[in-house]
Amino acid sequence: MPEEAKLQSPQDAAPSPFKNLTGAAISATIATGLYSFTNMVAHKLATAPLQTTNTLANRLATLVRTLLLALGSGATMIFAAIALGLVLLTIKQVFTTIFRKPQA
Repeated sequence: MPEEAKLQSPQDAAPSPFKNLTGAAISATIATGLYSFTNMVAHKLATAPLQTTNTLANRLATLVRTLLLALGSGATMIFAAIALGLVLLTIKQVFTTIFRKPQA
């Protein structure tokens, strides 16, 4: 049991630059995939006209198309912002480590 007491909990351990950059790479990959998917869906929806003359059906189809593109774009931007934030955190940690004054 004494070995378990010495282990740090994940909340206490500071994130390392390697972990930050790994997370940024994963997030950027997901953002790129979502961007490609959203772009493909937007192109498909733009080239496929609606096949109905019913006003209610047209409005619902337009609403669904808009929501689909908004969700794809929003998720893309969230993952891109996470990737950028992790890269900036890594840069901050590196500069903090380099320019930290030695404690006397």
